[in-house]
Amino acid sequence: MTLDDPKAEPAPAVASFGAVSYEDPFAWLEEENERVLTWQAEQDARATSWLAARPGFADLRERIAALDSNPAVSAPQYGGGRWFRQRVPEGEDLAVIEVAQTPTGPGRRVVDLNALRTGEPLLIPWFVPSPDGRKLAYSRSAVGREPESFQVVDVDTGELLLAGVPQEKATSPVWLPDGSGFTYRAVDPAVSRSDSLIFHLTLGEAPPTKPEPLELSHPMSWPASGAGGRYVLVYSNHMEPRPDFIREIGGAWRPFLKDVPGMFRGVVLGERFIAITTDGAARGRLVSIPLDTPSERDTWQELVPGSDAVLASLAAVGERLVLVELVDTYARLRVLGADGTVEGEIALPGRGVVNTVSTNAVAIAFLDSVVVGGDDHVLFVYSSLTQSPALYRASVVDRTSEPLTPPAARLDALVADHSATSTDGTRVRYRVVTRKNDDRSGPRPTIIHAHGGFNVAFLPGWPVPFLTAWVRSGGALVIAHVRGGGEFGPDWWRAGQLARRQNNFDDLYAVAEDLVARGATTPERLGVYGISSGGTLAAVAAVKRPDLFRAAVPQVPITDQFALVRDPLTHMIAKLEDGDPNDPEMSRVLLSWSPCQNVVDGVAYPAVLLDCVSNEPRCPAWHGRKLAARMQRATSSGCPVLLRVRRSAGQRAVGETAQFLQQAELLAFFVDQLGLPT
Repeated sequence: MTLDDPKAEPAPAVASFGAVSYEDPFAWLEEENERVLTWQAEQDARATSWLAARPGFADLRERIAALDSNPAVSAPQYGGGRWFRQRVPEGEDLAVIEVAQTPTGPGRRVVDLNALRTGEPLLIPWFVPSPDGRKLAYSRSAVGREPESFQVVDVDTGELLLAGVPQEKATSPVWLPDGSGFTYRAVDPAVSRSDSLIFHLTLGEAPPTKPEPLELSHPMSWPASGAGGRYVLVYSNHMEPRPDFIREIGGAWRPFLKDVPGMFRGVVLGERFIAITTDGAARGRLVSIPLDTPSERDTWQELVPGSDAVLASLAAVGERLVLVELVDTYARLRVLGADGTVEGEIALPGRGVVNTVSTNAVAIAFLDSVVVGGDDHVLFVYSSLTQSPALYRASVVDRTSEPLTPPAARLDALVADHSATSTDGTRVRYRVVTRKNDDRSGPRPTIIHAHGGFNVAFLPGWPVPFLTAWVRSGGALVIAHVRGGGEFGPDWWRAGQLARRQNNFDDLYAVAEDLVARGATTPERLGVYGISSGGTLAAVAAVKRPDLFRAAVPQVPITDQFALVRDPLTHMIAKLEDGDPNDPEMSRVLLSWSPCQNVVDGVAYPAVLLDCVSNEPRCPAWHGRKLAARMQRATSSGCPVLLRVRRSAGQRAVGETAQFLQQAELLAFFVDQLGLPT
């Protein structure tokens, strides 16, 4: 089947940002009018038809559905001696929240999205039980639209105690110990469309309309609990967090580490803040800071010095601490006494990833890696490149771990560690996953998967279903740890952001060139895949290095680093990582790599599948529209440039049927373009 693209007509336009100006012939595709949406629907229909017509597509779809290789495993939350968990019940398509007496035992539904079905996919972005387990705060969203619906229910009666708040994007509730109310983060559109504010709500009273009187230092701030709910801290900067304010329940807010440079993230034990900090250690050290004298460094006590290990997260379990570290990207859990004495290491099944959910892209500076379940154990989700996610429980007393749920699948594969040398001489690590019994003497179809952004650690955990099926079918999978990620600490992240973003791309190219040089693959059999920041990376690779890749799948990418200013949330997020296009210096840097501005007519571009979603506020679909239109008119290769725009919940696929279709299409695209037999 040949692809007859409904090519968009260019319209003369010139855009100016900072110190640069450029032609922008497809600026009209940024809009959401009837003309644009009609063209988008035509593009989506043609992409769907083309993908469905690939040889063996029906078999690939069945293979994905039968694989069930990426179950939505997440660690339950604990409250009042009960466990709260989210799952999709067998035979149903949407999630429920259950309460149970044990982490995996029989449960009772507290929230059921299947019963609330409105004709649109629904999801639960977050939920938090009260400390006594009698109330549940949660949010639900339809098709990724924001604001989300923030609700509180009585766990035992089902009574709706709160049916929304006046603000948007409300999240991160920190309950009072008695469950009478909570502090939360939200956005007030009357103040800003993107910047966080902190509010406090008392159940039974009118929701607050005025925020807490805090001078927040960053657009992203959120509350956290300390010392069993005795304290509330307000952190700022999700990529390099620090508690700027603290309040004892019933007292007033006061500055905490507001003017102290560096990252600080930890727990309150008694009258001390035990924190992972990059102050004095590039990859983190553990310090004890008195609550009364946080700015007086001579009162601090170092508990764990800095080393080659990245300190990822910390949890307080009774009088002990559980320290989660990354050792060459692999997880290590150590148990410490309150004074920092190392008691030993928690046994793990192998080299893999520890997290609270089944994903290998972990915001280690922002999210916890384990869930505390009482005074003597923690729960976590473990996976590796050869074992699918499973829920584990670990004792902090004897430091043993046991699976609470078996892994749904295993991959009979070998994992080989390699490194490439980037343009500036930096060593870039990557892992190659192949079937055990395959012949590795010659080049093979290969997909590089990378992320490299926002201090998110891209770790060697279980691949998404289509990549698992790819390896099982004889393809090679490469996990590339490029700069911009958090795998090797904040310095590794900063080395791939803002004016140094080119390092992010050069690292990817270095890995690709090393694979070719070793004879592991060829440019004609090499593809690149990424999502979100990794999607942008894949788009840049397709545009800037068409000689190196045969196929690219940028999933929910940002492709126009200038026009993103039209979306306040996207602009706020992107300018922190990529730079502000209104800044003269950064505008020159962005012009050197922004995908839409770097497409050149007559270049033989690789096959590209732009996989976007509707109603995504962070990575809107118009980014895919503009790049697809530009590349379809420019390319001379004859390779397809496809635009898929899914009706889905933001960056998260909703419903098993939709997930199976998406994964089958991605697999079919790479199989077809890279020559992997079906």
